[in-house]
Amino acid sequence: MRRALPDARTCRKHPPARRRLSPRIVRTQRGSPSSRQYQSAPVNIRCRICGAPAEDLCMNLFWLTASTFVGWTLAMHAHAFSGGNCSPQGATTINIAPIIAPSNPQAGQVIGLPEGYPLNAPGAVMQCRYDFWSGFHWVTATINAVNANATGRTFNANGVTMPVFATGLPGVGFAMMARDPNHGFAAVGQSAASLLRVKYPKPVVWGLQGRLYLVATGGAISPGTASTRTVAHYRVQNTVTSAPGYHPVNMQALVISSPLKPTCRVSTPSIAMSLGSVPVKAFGGVGSHAGSVTRNITLSCAGGTGGTRDVFITVTDHTSRSNRSDVLSLTANSQARGVALQLVRSGNILVRYGADSSSVGNPNQWMVGTTGNATVQIPLTARYIQTQQTIAPGSANGVATFTMSYR
Repeated sequence: MRRALPDARTCRKHPPARRRLSPRIVRTQRGSPSSRQYQSAPVNIRCRICGAPAEDLCMNLFWLTASTFVGWTLAMHAHAFSGGNCSPQGATTINIAPIIAPSNPQAGQVIGLPEGYPLNAPGAVMQCRYDFWSGFHWVTATINAVNANATGRTFNANGVTMPVFATGLPGVGFAMMARDPNHGFAAVGQSAASLLRVKYPKPVVWGLQGRLYLVATGGAISPGTASTRTVAHYRVQNTVTSAPGYHPVNMQALVISSPLKPTCRVSTPSIAMSLGSVPVKAFGGVGSHAGSVTRNITLSCAGGTGGTRDVFITVTDHTSRSNRSDVLSLTANSQARGVALQLVRSGNILVRYGADSSSVGNPNQWMVGTTGNATVQIPLTARYIQTQQTIAPGSANGVATFTMSYR
């Protein structure tokens, strides 16, 4: 047990004693703080005190030395951590080939590639150098959207719900997800999303993967071009990063054009409609009908990219081109009398004849329908009609032409 030291009055009564002590061994630090190597060295301590054994003083000096040594070690340990220095690598680009917009897209529908467009990151997006190891320091890789106005919509892919941002083209937005190559995807929003959190100082090379989706936001899509722009920043937090302080993710110019309409061609340029032999007694008077045969005009429409065409047809009386009625004239070499021909289209509607013109709006033209890439069938039924009280038997032939129009 150590004894209490005498006060000043005791020192005046007892002259100080001088005594040389045996060397004590204390540990001193060599090398860098991180190496934590120590070496023993002899220290001579000369103690002087009035009326007190020198060992007490030496013990106090020893503890003072030890305390100072420990404090210096902790201070050096805190000073040794100097963080990391990171350098952004070449920008990540998202290349999008020109897109032909779909017609009447539904909100939330994917435009362009259904699987999205990859973030073409270089081998590394950040190269970092760390000076000292510290088990208590964490670094985090994050990504956030920039130059992006939220549409209020979301899009889901691979179980990730992403906010949809405006591209600048009406009706078209984009959504992004990203990940560290060793982790799962995270949605890229305006707030920083964590992609990887690791203990300092790993990793030295940071990677980035991801996808961008083009999404219909509702309403008609307007063709146009959205300029190249930076859409996201990738950062490694808690490190010093060279200018510009982040790794940029750029979306290349987005070009959207109107959907291509299909091109249609007639697969049945000539149609024979034979009514066969019809007995006179099959007719019941003026306006009555006999015989019947149905054939199709066939169109093949292809080459469209989501666009559609309106299809129109005009049938012309080849024997009497000025005919605008619903009765087809017999040819000049026909022998029968008192009868004529009629054509009936879908809906049991009589065909009225018009001019041989492809102009939309041609008199007696009708709209067959709207088609995309498809085969279109236009059924027509031919029949005889009695036009006079008396019928003279013989051949009864008629010729009609049809002209297709597209819009």
